[in-house]
Amino acid sequence: MRADDQATRICCLTPPGQAAIATFGLSGPHAWDAVRAYFRPLKSTLSPQIPQPGRFFLGRLGTDAADEVVLAIKQVAPGVVLELHTHGGRAVTDFVLELFRGYGLEVCTWDAFLHVTSPDPIRAEAACALALAQTGRTAAILLDQERGALTVALDAIKHAAKVGATAEVVERLLALARYADIGRHLTTPWRVVVAGAPNVGKSSLVNALAGFQRSIVAPTPGTTRDVVTTQIAIDGWPVELADTAGLRAAAPGIEAQGIWQARQTMAEADLCVWVLDAAAETPVWPEPITSYPLGTGASGATLQPLLVINKIDVEPAWDVSEVKGAVYVSARTGAGLGELCAAIGQRLVPDQPAAGVAVPFTPQLAAAIESAAQLAADGQTEAALVALHLHDVL
Repeated sequence: MRADDQATRICCLTPPGQAAIATFGLSGPHAWDAVRAYFRPLKSTLSPQIPQPGRFFLGRLGTDAADEVVLAIKQVAPGVVLELHTHGGRAVTDFVLELFRGYGLEVCTWDAFLHVTSPDPIRAEAACALALAQTGRTAAILLDQERGALTVALDAIKHAAKVGATAEVVERLLALARYADIGRHLTTPWRVVVAGAPNVGKSSLVNALAGFQRSIVAPTPGTTRDVVTTQIAIDGWPVELADTAGLRAAAPGIEAQGIWQARQTMAEADLCVWVLDAAAETPVWPEPITSYPLGTGASGATLQPLLVINKIDVEPAWDVSEVKGAVYVSARTGAGLGELCAAIGQRLVPDQPAAGVAVPFTPQLAAAIESAAQLAADGQTEAALVALHLHDVL
C-alpha cells in the first residue's frame, strides 16, 4: 500500500448477487477507527491500538439490524488493510457499504482497492487478471505473477543494467519475451477456426470437441451460414472454437456472405483447422495463402493450417496416407479427438512455461517486453530499460 495515500476506502471484494458470504476490504488511516465505531466483538473489546496482522475477531456489525461478521487484520504497515466477512446478498452488501459511507469512507471498486493496497502495481494487476482466469492452468500462471514472479524478473534485469551486465540484460529480456504470446491469452482465449469445404463434418467436429450440440448438423450444403463460436479448454488452455461456413466458389447470396465471414475469421485466427473428408471422392485442400491469409496469430506471422482428416470410421475414397502430418478423426465416433486436441495444444503453445516462471501476463505487458527485448538485442540497452517502465501500460 502506498504510504502517502491518505484516503480511507471500502469496497466489496466478492461479486454482486446472492451468496452465502460477502467480503469487504477497508484501507486507509481511519479504517480502524471506522471499524471500532460499528463492530462489537463477542468476547472482548477493540482497543484504539490496532492488533498485529493475522488476528481475527468474531462479532456483530451495526447497531439495530446487526449482522454477525468476522474481522480480519490483514496489514498494518505501510498502511492499514482490514477485511470484514459478512453474510452475502445485495441487501447486506448495501447495508455495509452505506454504514461505512456514513462514517466518511470512500466506496471504490475491488480492482481499484487492490491497486491502492498493493505496494507493487504489477502484482496488483496480476491479482485483477487472476479473477478473469478461465482455466486452472492459466490461473496457476497468473498466481505465480501475483506472488511476484514477473516483478522479481524485472528487478533482476534492472540490477543487471545497473552493474553494466549488458549481455545478462539481453538474455533475461529474451527469456521474458519467450512467453509473451502465452501472456496474451491468459484471460483472452486463443481463436481456433474450423474450416473446409461444405459437408466435410466441420460442425460435427466442433460439437464433438465441445461435448454438446453447439452447431446445427445437416447433409445440405450451406447449413452453417454464420460463424458459430464455442468456448472450450484444450490441454488447460482457453480456446474459442469457431465453426464456419463451408468454402466453395459458387454459392447463393446469404451463403456467400457466410463464406466471406468464414474467410475473415480465418484471417484473424490464431490457428486454422482445415477439415478434409476421407469419404469424398476428391479432397478439397486449403486455398493458397496468396488467396487469403490462414491466420496470422498475435505475432503477425502467417500460420499454416492444421490438416484434419474426418470420417475415418468409413472406408476412405482416396489415399489418406498421402497427407503428411495430418490428424485422423471421426467426429461421429470420437476416434482421434484426443490426438486432435494434443495437436491443437502443441500448435498454440509449443513452449510451455514451468511453474514459477515469469510471464508478461497482459497484451500490454507482452508488447512492452517484446519491444524492450528487441531494443536490447539491437544494442539499445538504455532504450530497452525505458521501455520497461511499465506503469503506463498497467
